[in-house]
Amino acid sequence: MHLVRPHRHDRHDRHARRHPRRALAALAAALALPLALAAAPARAEAAPAAVDLTGTVRGATGPEAGAVVTATPSGATATTGADGRYTLRLPTAGAYRLAVTPDHRCASPADVPVEVAGDGGARDIALTPRTDTFGTACSAAVGGAFPSGTTKLRFTDRASGTADIGLPFPVPFYGRAYRSLTASVDGTLSFAAPGARTADGTLHAFGDDLALDGRSGVYWATTGTAPHRTVVVEWRNVRIAGPPARERISFSAVIGEDGTASLRYRDLSGTGRETGSSATIGAESHTGAGALIYSRDEAALRDGTVISFRQTRTAVILGRVTDTNDLLPIAGAHVAAYSGGVGPSRRADADGAYLFQVPANWQDYDVVLGAAHYWGDRITVTAVPGSVRLVDGELGTGRVTVDQRSLTVRAPADTRTTRTLALTNEGSIPTTYAVAEKDGQPWLTASPADGALEGAGQVPYDRVAVTLTVDTTGVAPGTVLKGTLRVGSDSGREPVIDIPVKVIVRGHQGSVEAGQGR
Repeated sequence: MHLVRPHRHDRHDRHARRHPRRALAALAAALALPLALAAAPARAEAAPAAVDLTGTVRGATGPEAGAVVTATPSGATATTGADGRYTLRLPTAGAYRLAVTPDHRCASPADVPVEVAGDGGARDIALTPRTDTFGTACSAAVGGAFPSGTTKLRFTDRASGTADIGLPFPVPFYGRAYRSLTASVDGTLSFAAPGARTADGTLHAFGDDLALDGRSGVYWATTGTAPHRTVVVEWRNVRIAGPPARERISFSAVIGEDGTASLRYRDLSGTGRETGSSATIGAESHTGAGALIYSRDEAALRDGTVISFRQTRTAVILGRVTDTNDLLPIAGAHVAAYSGGVGPSRRADADGAYLFQVPANWQDYDVVLGAAHYWGDRITVTAVPGSVRLVDGELGTGRVTVDQRSLTVRAPADTRTTRTLALTNEGSIPTTYAVAEKDGQPWLTASPADGALEGAGQVPYDRVAVTLTVDTTGVAPGTVLKGTLRVGSDSGREPVIDIPVKVIVRGHQGSVEAGQGR
């Protein structure tokens, strides 16, 4: 008889009958496993939400339009609007670095860190201006009026010539004051004396190979009122030499007596060499150590571009020195600007004008004005970086006049004859005086020979009568005596007055009263 092994399911059935609860638990676990595997994907986390970062980019002169802001590591990029604002859409919150590239060459690029929260954030960015060693900075914009010249300059060479411009007022450039400019056909202005062989500083308006023809010219003009007068030099429709021959450009350089300058461009098509791709644009000092080059051989210009230069470490002190009596200039007056007892000095120009460009850090300067035979003046001003201070000086002085400019006396021999000379001080300041024959000839004397005169209106002290005595003792009849009566005083305009004197000696007349013989 064979024994038959029960099937596995038979054993399982018997196990289930013996342990009904265990069997139900195992069945439930078997059924739950597929359900758990199917539900597993539902437990994955949701993708993070994008966030926005906003802010404003500003430069030294205001909002920076057209600046490109790039976030690392995401690579997100935005361009600022006219108000300098930007918005970056970032994939997630976290740490980023923002690289900012300005739309011009007057500001330096920036790279700043930022931490962005889950609900976004804001980050304003300030761009540092580019400056040279002297402290010259610039700003760039598009649009505005285009200044034009009115007086056409004459060039002996229409391809590479120069023309000198005498200025009606001084202008500063890298710490020096100038009364003349030299304009070149090739788009530069040199600060130098007329006819000088070397430039003493250069403003490169559009330094390139240019040429003039019948359709073009260079013009200049002055505008404004002190202390913000300007000199305008305009290159009008000049031809850019070389191929293509049809390229032309118009641009102006504006130089202010207040230390500012600007370059302006118009009628640019936006292509070719007129964009500056072969030109030098910027400012350079007389030593070359200070230079703010905006661009060199770069396509940096478009129609309406305005590049403005300003000073960040200096101030301008300027004015005129005049006589308080007639309000006319005092040519050669001594002027100085001292801070702590140290500072520049110079002589006023023929029109009484002077100008200093001085280091400025909110310190006080004593402007000292003086001239021979004048009472000096001292005025204190505060030098704010980039500011201009107008300091006009009216210097007081005496103004002695005489009632006779020449004198002829007919006197007998061996007599003493007198005449009267009236001196009047018409000036605003008291003055001393002295009267004598210039070479000390004894036959002509004055009394009182010296004294003082009060200022105008101080009657009776502003006028004196001087008695002149002609002594012909021992002089032969027929002799003609000639001399010069010198009147000296502290008068600013005419401190010395020379009066020619002629004495005609006649024959003896016995007794002659003093005062006769005219």
